Amino acid sequence: MASTEKTLSEVIEILRLRGYTEDFNLLEENISYKIGGEKVNLSDIVIDKIYRFTGLNDLEDEAILYAMRNQKDGAKGIFVNGYGTYSDSVSNSIIEQIAVNEDDKDDWTIEI
Repeated sequence: MASTEKTLSEVIEILRLRGYTEDFNLLEENISYKIGGEKVNLSDIVIDKIYRFTGLNDLEDEAILYAMRNQKDGAKGIFVNGYGTYSDSVSNSIIEQIAVNEDDKDDWTIEI
């Protein structure tokens, strides 16, 4: 799990520039990351990077961001969940089903 001095929105923008453009939080409702899209098999999804953001002054600001991709169709996107007390149980159950394949050689908080 990576830690960074950047904010959640700054890391989301850097990931967007790296091609992580899909909203994988839609998996919670639609079993797809595209509205009206084909059902996604969670075994096709892999987590490339995990970031934890801590709220220095407010525990409600704690979050985890997952950069993930679908190995089947190449789509890349993000999934954001609260952390600790503020995590969502549906999100947690989805994340538990997805393989993690982090590569710590690259600093993903730097724009490419």
